[in-house]
Amino acid sequence: MASVVADRAKIAAAAQRNVQTLRKREPARVLYISFDNEYEVRQRFRKRIDRDILGTHSDKHAVRSLETVLKLAENILAAPTDPGVRRFKVSNNTIKKLVIEPKGVLQLVVDVEDFVPYYVFRGNNVNELRIGASMIKEALVRERKQLEDEKLKHEREEAERKAHEEKIHKNFMDDRLSVAARAQRERHSGYVKGILRPKGLSNGTNIVTLHGKAAD
Repeated sequence: MASVVADRAKIAAAAQRNVQTLRKREPARVLYISFDNEYEVRQRFRKRIDRDILGTHSDKHAVRSLETVLKLAENILAAPTDPGVRRFKVSNNTIKKLVIEPKGVLQLVVDVEDFVPYYVFRGNNVNELRIGASMIKEALVRERKQLEDEKLKHEREEAERKAHEEKIHKNFMDDRLSVAARAQRERHSGYVKGILRPKGLSNGTNIVTLHGKAAD
C-alpha cells in the first residue's frame, strides 16, 4: 500500500508540473483560473482523494465511489440552479453503498459539492466544485489505467496458465500413446517384457511346461 501511495504522489507531482508548463504555453486552455488562488484548494482535494479514498479502499471500489461523486458534481455544474440535481437522498442504494458507507467519500462530497448536513448544494461555491471535479477526473484517469493494466496482466497470466496446463495434458497423452504403440510393437515382434519368443512359435502355440503338460 505504501508503494502505491508513493507512486500516486509522484504522478500527482508530475501532473502539477505539466499544469505549470501548460499555463506558460497555452494559458487560454488551462482549466484552472489562477494557480496562486486555487493551488491550496487543489492540494486539499488531491490529498483527500489520494490519502482518504484511494489509500484506504480497494482500487475498484474507490474508482466507483469517485465516479459517483464526479457524476453528482457534473450534474450540478451543468445546471447549478436546478434543485433536482442539488440534493441527493441518503436512502438511495447507490449513494449509500458508494458515498455514505465508504470511509472518506462522504467528506469529499461535502468538500467538493459544498453540501450542508442534509446534503443539498448551497450554490455559493461553484468554483471549488469545478476544481474538485477536475481533481476527481485527474485521479480517475490514473486509476482507470491502473485497473486496466491489472486486468490485462491477469488475463495474460490466465492465458499462460491455461497454455501450460494444455501443454502438460498434451505431453501426458502423447506419452500414453507412445507407451501403447511400443507395447503393440512388442507383441507383434515377439518381445514380452524383454523376453524374445522362440522362433517358430506363434501367439497361439502350446509350450511344454516343466511338468510335461502343454500350456496354452
